[in-house]
Amino acid sequence: MKNISLLYDEDCPLCRWYTRLFVKYGLLPATGRISYNQYVVLHPNEVDANVAQTKIACVNHQTNQVLYGIDGLVAILGSRFKIIAVLGNFKPINWLLKLLYLFISYNRRVVAPAAKREMECNCEPAKSIPWRIIFIVLISMLTSLNVNWFFHHFLSDYLISNPANDLILLGSQVCFQWVVFKLFGQENSYDYLGHLAFTSFLGSLILLFFGLVLQLLNLAGIETGFLAIISFGATLAFMFYEHKRRINLKGWSWKLTLSWILFRVLIYPFVFQL
Repeated sequence: MKNISLLYDEDCPLCRWYTRLFVKYGLLPATGRISYNQYVVLHPNEVDANVAQTKIACVNHQTNQVLYGIDGLVAILGSRFKIIAVLGNFKPINWLLKLLYLFISYNRRVVAPAAKREMECNCEPAKSIPWRIIFIVLISMLTSLNVNWFFHHFLSDYLISNPANDLILLGSQVCFQWVVFKLFGQENSYDYLGHLAFTSFLGSLILLFFGLVLQLLNLAGIETGFLAIISFGATLAFMFYEHKRRINLKGWSWKLTLSWILFRVLIYPFVFQL
C-alpha cells in the first residue's frame, strides 16, 4: 500500500511496536509509518484530531480518504489477506472488533506506559470513564482467578479458614489507594487507578507462570512447598518495582508506593495464618 500513511502515537510503546511490524512484514512502506505529532503539524486539518487521538488514522494520499481505528487496520491487513477484508467488514464482526479496539485504545497508555512529553500536538487518547471502569473490572476479575488458583493450589497450608476473596481485596486496595491519592493531592486518579489494577494483573500473570512451572515440578516428583513461597515473594517484589516505576514515569508521589506496601501488610492477616 504505497499511498497509505498510518499515523501512530509516538508516545505509546504498543503503537510503536505494532506499526514497526507492519513495516517489517511489508504491510506498509518504510515511509508509511508516520508519527501523528509530526504529520498534523505538516498537514493541519487533514485528520480529525478528536478522533485520531483515540483511533489511529490511516490516510490514503491517492483518494484523500482517512479511515480511523479498526477500519484503517482492516484496510491495511485486508490488502494482503483477503479473508481479513471479508471478515473485518462483516458488520457483526466489525462491531465486535471496534469494541475490542476501543477497549485497548482508551487504555493503551496504561498497558504500555511511557513518560509524558510536552509536544505541540498530543495524541493521548481521550478520557473515557466507562471504558476505564470496564478495563479495571475485567482485569481485576482475571487477576482474582489467577491469584485464587495459585493460593489454593500451592499456599493452601498457609491460608486461614475462609480467606478473603482476592477480588474483594483488590477492590479494597483500589478504594484505599484512591483515598490516599486524593489525600496526597495528586492529579489524574483516572490513570493511576488503571495503573494500579494493571500492576496487580501483571503480578497475577507471573503467579500463573510460576504455578504452571510448579505443577510440572510436582509431576516430576519434586517438592515445591518452599519454591511456592519464593515464587510468591518474587511476584510481590516485581509488583513493588512495577508500581514504583509507573508512578515515577507519571510524576506522582513516591508516598503512593509506601501506602501500597502498608495496605498489603494490613490485608495479609485476612488471608494467611500468622
